[in-house]
Order: sequence, then C-alpha cells, then structure tokens
Amino acid sequence: MDRSVLEFKDVHKEYDDAETKLIALSEVNFKIKKNSLNLISGPAGSGKTTLFHLIILMDLPTTGDIFLNNESVLDLSLSKRSVLRREKIGTILRWGNLIPYLTVLENILLPMINKDEKKAIYIMESLEFSEKKDMLPDDLSHFEKQKTAMARAMVNEPSLIVADEPFAELNNEKAIKLMELFHKIKDETSIIILSDDHDSNFDKYLDSSFILKNGKLIKINRIIENSI
Repeated sequence: MDRSVLEFKDVHKEYDDAETKLIALSEVNFKIKKNSLNLISGPAGSGKTTLFHLIILMDLPTTGDIFLNNESVLDLSLSKRSVLRREKIGTILRWGNLIPYLTVLENILLPMINKDEKKAIYIMESLEFSEKKDMLPDDLSHFEKQKTAMARAMVNEPSLIVADEPFAELNNEKAIKLMELFHKIKDETSIIILSDDHDSNFDKYLDSSFILKNGKLIKINRIIENSI
C-alpha cells in the first residue's frame, strides 16, 4: 500500500516570454510519506519558489504529474484546487503572514470552517504558547509569530504542511526549537520545509532531505539512517 501523501512524477516547469525560455524545474521526482518531516534546501534561483507554488497547487507543471493523497491534481479546475489547498494543505510563510489587527487566536481561527476556539487553544497549548492568545502580532517575537503560523496551518488537520523559509529570521537556538516542534507535530500530518540552507543540526529530526540545484532535485539518503 502506497503511504505517500504527495508525489511529483517527472515534473518539468518552464516559463516562456517573447525571447527566452526559462526552465525552472527539470525531471523532478519525489514522494513524501505520511507522518514524515522533510527538508528541501537550495540557494536563491534554484527553483524553490516554483516548487513551493506547485506543492501548494497554486500552479501546475508544464509536463509531468502531481499526486495529492494518490490522486492527480492536473485535471482539477482552479476552484477545486483552491478548495483542496484550503482543506488539505497548510502553509507557513517566512514572515508568518499574520493579520496585524487580529489577535493571535483570531489569526489562528481564520482558515477554520467551524470556528472552534477550544480546538485552536488546544493546538496553542500543544505548541506551548496559549498564554499569547489575546496578543496582537506586533507584540510577538518572530519565534512566536512562527508558532502562530504553525498553529493556523494545523487547525484544519491538513494532509500536508508546507513551510517556506521558517528559520530565516531565527537564531540557532530558536531554529532548533522550531524544528523540534515540527518533529512533534509530524504524528498528525506530513511536513515539507523549504530552506536556503541545510543545517546539519536538523538531520536527526528529518525523515528525508533533498537538495534543489538548478531546477534538479537530489535526495540525501543518509538522513533516514540518522533520524530519531
């Protein structure tokens, strides 16, 4: 039985303008298993932004196929992909992307179909910051903003959470603490972290790790051996 929540199969993505053709991704193949924590690292210009947009169904490949929960997304309309993204994919952005005039709790409740405050507070408690529920984002540290974004990504119990550069503004200590939280919540979902750098301090938390370079993806198999 295939336990993958996401699969890219021979994914190629290119952009054309009047004069040039840009190949952003070339022959990308990978599977993300259920309840796994995965890192994709690569420098600026490697294709991470394009990959992020494809993973969260904001765009489709030029050729190849993408499967979410073993179902192809290629033939879905834009509106159906939007519904699937809202219900099955949680996102965490570099800056948290919080609404400044809403409290932490209100920000977390935003994507919920049924505004279940008890559930939201329970998630905050599991991430150890429920005492911040009535604060505004401007009064939070960047680490607390990332916790808020993580809680918001979790509220609809998605199949997959995708975090784009979540460690970028954190010192090493806070980055490790955030990675520990990602490792903690993987029992409830699958997680993909996109990052500029591969920090070897993260290796023991990961189930798999990939390097993206010039639009091509390479898997680092040794991570699986070191996983805790």
